[in-house]
Amino acid sequence: MPVKEIDYDPLKGRLGRLVARSVWRRRLFFAALGALFLREWHVKKSLRRLSRQRASWEILDAGMGFGQYTHFMARHFPNPKVLGIDVKREQVEDARWFAAKAGDVHCTFEYADLTEFRQPDSFDLALSVDVMEHVLEDEKVFANIFASLRGGGYFVIATPTASESTGAEFHSVVGEHVREGYSESEFRQKLKKAGFHVLSMKRTYGPWGGIAWRLLQRIPMRLQNISKLFLPLLIPYFILAYLPAAFCMMMDVWCDNRRGGGWLVLAQK
Repeated sequence: MPVKEIDYDPLKGRLGRLVARSVWRRRLFFAALGALFLREWHVKKSLRRLSRQRASWEILDAGMGFGQYTHFMARHFPNPKVLGIDVKREQVEDARWFAAKAGDVHCTFEYADLTEFRQPDSFDLALSVDVMEHVLEDEKVFANIFASLRGGGYFVIATPTASESTGAEFHSVVGEHVREGYSESEFRQKLKKAGFHVLSMKRTYGPWGGIAWRLLQRIPMRLQNISKLFLPLLIPYFILAYLPAAFCMMMDVWCDNRRGGGWLVLAQK
């Protein structure tokens, strides 16, 4: 049976406005994202490993969204200089405000379209989380990122898989995507065409991660779509569901998943 698509953009917009000009609410929001979303567990583990390899870093957060990874990298990489770019001007302005108020002097933010942004030989690391599934001209973005990295620079990408390679339902529920995801062969081919050498490809949101996803995202979203009367029940629900979901997320991070709803890719120039 087809799964009804869910458009997350209105929810993202409401959350963005709620935390836009409050330092403590934005910090709490970033902490909640880090605790509740499995992709953050995977991405941050990969970033921590990379951070040990150099004494200083110039980093591009390509499609930074709320800016949680920009601020994470500014705090966890040695001698960092992090540029966050996004196509949504309100997110760029909110991120600038927060960086100024929170004293994140290592972060800067710019409005930019990834299909046009190119800053040759400028960065040691580029990060793209939940971006490529929204971009029709993905090969142009890969080429721009490759050109913007210095020799030996790294590219970390988190994005959905294509269902024919996973059998998963995770990404069929998101209405604003321009593609469902990437098969392994397609992903490797497009990165190779841009000039990258793929160092690793890990499947995320596997069997364990699928359980966590249903507990922490799918079920709450369905409840609030059924009726707003369920909203007061979400906090006690999360209290009960979080420990088993966190165990499942930990297992997903440490297991070598043979199938899964997402990719975590590390490539190098």
